[in-house]
Amino acid sequence: MSKQLLNVSLGAGLLLIVPLVTLIFGWQWDPQRTSLTAYPFYLLTQTVTRPWGIMTSLVLGTLLYSASRSSMQSRAAWALLIVVVVGGGQGIKSLLKPYFAEPRPYVVKLTNELHVAPSVFYQQSKVERQALITQSSAFWPLIPGWQRTHWQHETGYSFPSGHSFFVASWLLLFYGLVSLRRYWPVLIIVTLWAWSVMWSRMLLGMHWPRDLIASVSIAWVFTLLVLFVYRRLCSRK
Repeated sequence: MSKQLLNVSLGAGLLLIVPLVTLIFGWQWDPQRTSLTAYPFYLLTQTVTRPWGIMTSLVLGTLLYSASRSSMQSRAAWALLIVVVVGGGQGIKSLLKPYFAEPRPYVVKLTNELHVAPSVFYQQSKVERQALITQSSAFWPLIPGWQRTHWQHETGYSFPSGHSFFVASWLLLFYGLVSLRRYWPVLIIVTLWAWSVMWSRMLLGMHWPRDLIASVSIAWVFTLLVLFVYRRLCSRK
């Protein structure tokens, strides 16, 4: 378990690089500044957004099973492990968001332009929130339509980041269950994907760096707890 703890902690440390570097360099999302690289990152963030997140889970689940040190007899157990870690993480996210009720970066900027408090935005129905987002074209003409549509699809709270929780859950499973020395090309690909999704959440004005840090930290603790219980149950058989 000590080796697994180190491997999972390594994965969590790698994930924290993205938000920590953002904080160190003082980068902040600015709706007046567009990036030519934004759309490719939007496509990457869609790999987590429903319904594409289901397809991503199937691909990653198959890849994880084929690369992990498991036997065919334990396929159901491994599937249950994945469901608990990834699905449980999304459940934790859903419980925490309304509790902290933190506004998204684009909501803060938008309500500043409208001269109202962010709480006013969240007091509206989803349809009314989408209408307010449409108004942003008046003072942010450079924001592309696909990005406004993305905002209208996700009008909820910011903390913690569900997308970051999703990629963290998967990456920590890979680092915890796959041989780092033998399958390092797979781990590099999954790590780059996770980094890209996390960066996309800040680049699109959806999350603050602290949202990502919290998601990775909670996913780290939760994944370790589930893996510990899983190993204990397997050792009793």
